[in-house]
Amino acid sequence: MDADKRAQLFDVAIREFVAHGFGKASLNRIIREVKMSKSSFYHYFSNKTELFKQIMHQSLDPFMLVLEDFDFELLTTESFWPTLKETSQQAVGMFIENPQIILLGRMFYKSLEEIKEQGLTWDFMQDMQGFVTKFLKRGQVLGVIRDDLPDSFLITSVIGLGMSIDRWMIENFHTIDPKEFDYLNIQTLDMFERLLAPTLKE
Repeated sequence: MDADKRAQLFDVAIREFVAHGFGKASLNRIIREVKMSKSSFYHYFSNKTELFKQIMHQSLDPFMLVLEDFDFELLTTESFWPTLKETSQQAVGMFIENPQIILLGRMFYKSLEEIKEQGLTWDFMQDMQGFVTKFLKRGQVLGVIRDDLPDSFLITSVIGLGMSIDRWMIENFHTIDPKEFDYLNIQTLDMFERLLAPTLKE
């Protein structure tokens, strides 16, 4: 598909998913707005589900590449949290430079339960869980993350806190002064660090 046409289709589709959620989003409304025939649409996408998945993948690929390139073995006790803060700041910068990511986030959370039921975010959540698992394991080896609770509990806690913060940021993005992002990012990482800090041994 022509790059400009694809960008227009994705933009219209994201707004439709944000407004109505995945289940109630109308494929007819989407293709009508981009002046596209059904036959042309089905030449590139098998259905609305495939369109949603491709939007997610295209938008999240830059973030997933950052996670894939992250080498936990290079982290030391001293560099563990500072390095994660730098990576987090890099991700925030990508958000600021591409405001459409905010719309994608709204699309994601608008339909979270139904897209989870259909497995539309399975790949992304698996990748995220894998990253968090490596992050926790390396931190435990270095002695900077607690090991007194089940790993599954810690993973669920980290992902849950992360999604709550992410959701708040997405909902309030346009009301936040750009100068505040660095401060919020630092304080967010501080929340994770406090949550995961090793307990004092008696």
